[in-house]
Amino acid sequence: MTLKATGGYTGRILRVDLGREQISEESLDNETLRKYVGGTGLGAKYLYEEVPPGVEWSDADNRIMFFTGPIGGTKVSGSGIFSVVSKGPMTNMAGTSQANGYFGAFLKLSGFDGVIVHGKAKKWLYLHIHDGTAELRDAEHLQGKDTWETEDTIKKGISRQSSVYSIGPAGENLVRFACIAGDHGHVAAHNGLGAVMGSKKLKAIVAERGRQKIAIANPAQMTTAAKV
Repeated sequence: MTLKATGGYTGRILRVDLGREQISEESLDNETLRKYVGGTGLGAKYLYEEVPPGVEWSDADNRIMFFTGPIGGTKVSGSGIFSVVSKGPMTNMAGTSQANGYFGAFLKLSGFDGVIVHGKAKKWLYLHIHDGTAELRDAEHLQGKDTWETEDTIKKGISRQSSVYSIGPAGENLVRFACIAGDHGHVAAHNGLGAVMGSKKLKAIVAERGRQKIAIANPAQMTTAAKV
C-alpha cells in the first residue's frame, strides 16, 4: 500500500489521551507539512498552539510529541532519526531532542508522521503502534526496569522488527535530566524529556516495522541524494 500525501509524508498523526486511555487519528494538510518542515518543526507548531505559557512541564496539559520528517523510512541515510518535543523540566520551556535508530523509519512505515501525547495515566502504560493502528498496553510489569530490560521484555511479546524507546528508573522518578533511550544504545538525551514521560506514566513508545510504501515526489532525485 502506498501512502497518499505530500512526498515523504503519510499525512496522518496519532493523538493519545493517557487519562482517558483513548487514541484518535487526525490528518495533516499539505500546507502545514510544507510550512513546518521535519519532526522538530511540526512538534514546535503543536507545542506553541496547544500548551499555554502557564502550563508546567509535569502538568497533564503538557504535550510530549514524537515526530519523524520527510526522509523518514526512505533509502536516505539517517532515515530512522526522529524528534521528541515537549516543555521540559530543565528550563520549564520548550525543548527538543533527537535520536537515531529505527523509530523514525518504523513509525512512518506503520503509517504515521507523528504522535501527540497528553494527559496522565492512572497506571504505567506503553504505546504500541503497528500496521496503521495503535493501542495502549499495560506496563506495570515494566516499572523499575532499565531501558535495555524494557526493550527486551516488550519485544518478547511482539515482532522483533520493532523499535522501542523507553524510560528507566530516572524517568520514572522524574529526574530532571532523564533521557529516553531505545534500540539498544540510541538516546534522546537533551532537555530531560524522559521525566516528562515519567510524569505521564508512559513507560515506552513502540513502533513495529510496517509494510506500507512511502510516496516520493521525485524518486530519481531521492536516489541521487541517497548516494551522497
